[in-house]
Amino acid sequence: MLSRFFSLVFFLTLFLVSCGGEEEATPTPIDPLDTQGNLLNGSWIVKDANSVTKDGTIVDVFTNLTLTISGGSKSGGNYSTSNSDSAEIWPNSGMWTFSNGDKNKLLRSDNVVLSISISETTLRTSFTTSGGLKDGNWVFEFVKQ
Repeated sequence: MLSRFFSLVFFLTLFLVSCGGEEEATPTPIDPLDTQGNLLNGSWIVKDANSVTKDGTIVDVFTNLTLTISGGSKSGGNYSTSNSDSAEIWPNSGMWTFSNGDKNKLLRSDNVVLSISISETTLRTSFTTSGGLKDGNWVFEFVKQ
């Protein structure tokens, strides 16, 4: 009887030990702001002569504008421009962050909030500037270079 008892304890112990398998690692969720920030990185050029509007009217002086975004992450990033017709509309350089944690709104370091729509190859920005001759609602359509 004693040997039966020890055999039973041995098998129960063996059973319990074998049931404690390894736990699967929980995947770390990817932050949508990191994904969006990374998607913004790169050089963007104005799509064509009809791709910049102010208050719904085509403005053709920005057709050679290049927007370069770097360091994009959930914390924001940097931008620089070349061939901008106006530093009031697109400054030569600056920083940006996501406005109020919204992946579709950027706050530039000059306090302009941009609404964005982005894919792997296209970027659309819309924003309003106030003060000066460039006052208005602007839309820029870019393609990735």
